[in-house]
Amino acid sequence: MLQREKDENFLSYVERVNEQLDLHNISLQDWEKEIIGEHIYGEESLRRCSLFFRKFMNKLDLEERKMLNDDNRLQSINRAKDELIKERKKLQTINAEAQEYYRFVARNELFNEKIREAILSLEPIEIKYIKFNPDKTNKTGLLCISDLHAGSVYEIKGLYGEVVNKYDFSIMQNRLWRLIGQLEADIDFIDCDDLRVVICGDIFENALRMSSLTKLKEPVIDTVIKTSEFLCQWISELYKRLYLPIHVTVIGGNHDTLALLGSKPRFEEENLAKLVVKFMELRFSNTSGFITIDPYTDVSVVNIQGTNVMFEHGEDSNLETTIEYFSNLYNLDIDEIYAGHYHRPESKAIGIADIGDRMVYRIGSICGVDTYAKKLRRSARPSAYFAMYDSKEGHTWDRNYYLG
Repeated sequence: MLQREKDENFLSYVERVNEQLDLHNISLQDWEKEIIGEHIYGEESLRRCSLFFRKFMNKLDLEERKMLNDDNRLQSINRAKDELIKERKKLQTINAEAQEYYRFVARNELFNEKIREAILSLEPIEIKYIKFNPDKTNKTGLLCISDLHAGSVYEIKGLYGEVVNKYDFSIMQNRLWRLIGQLEADIDFIDCDDLRVVICGDIFENALRMSSLTKLKEPVIDTVIKTSEFLCQWISELYKRLYLPIHVTVIGGNHDTLALLGSKPRFEEENLAKLVVKFMELRFSNTSGFITIDPYTDVSVVNIQGTNVMFEHGEDSNLETTIEYFSNLYNLDIDEIYAGHYHRPESKAIGIADIGDRMVYRIGSICGVDTYAKKLRRSARPSAYFAMYDSKEGHTWDRNYYLG
């Protein structure tokens, strides 16, 4: 009797059984048993079935039959099976990643909802109506602060063990309160129609490098909420003390960017400064336009009394290149640029503008010298910057306010 060989496919075996029948080596009953495994037909029916089946097999494409008997065909089928398994695994992975994404989005939405609830539950900021000077001066004041690094706690000592700079959240608050006092003392010089306040990035310390961990004493998100509320109170007090409408612009910095410690690349759009802006928008939603908040941005260009002024955090060491890039991209003449990042004030002229010189300004920091700035040998006293703009004369005067 015939026997199906190991790894022999069924059609190959049937073909071999047919050959044995044609050679009269097996009977019709044997053929029937090998093909369907049992005896169900009479002699004449079985003869006709075998004839039909053998003609059917002969009609099969000879090349296809050869392929069915070929080991390469079997290997091809196995490869196709492996590819199918891999595709299924890919689909499972995609589904798992999609589920993780949906969980992430849901957590994000819940987090934002909780923050919004927390903000709305706060006592509203009261802004009383102040009758401004009806005589327009066509002047705007610009106040730039940068590099608060809220959340940092450290002490820097000098060559002889003296304390060069000490910093924590309370010191940050005191320096900004002191700044309001200094501005109020110069109220006779600050004769303008409105005030633009620009925060030039690095509001928070965040954990971008190992040295950051030694400065952080509380979770970053706690610092974000606490700092956002403090800045709202600070801006409200600035409004009351200077009697000026205030326009606020918040620029994102590299330390404000969410990132796992030391991870590259960082995703610049994931910036904690966005939370500060949303916080301010909610807190100042009922201030009747006396305090307005710009949408979040990492680069801003505004026209101040006829002067095109650009603001960014300033990681690029060559701000002239930054001006050139954005001027070409938007076909716009940028007269001045302000940036922080280096923790020290400096300025230089880089050409001639329509009114005065084309200028580059680096803003000092609120935090002052820290371990990283000391390492880079780029440090100075904590400070903020104020400038006055006139519609006819452009940038007329400025000064640095030193805070410690």
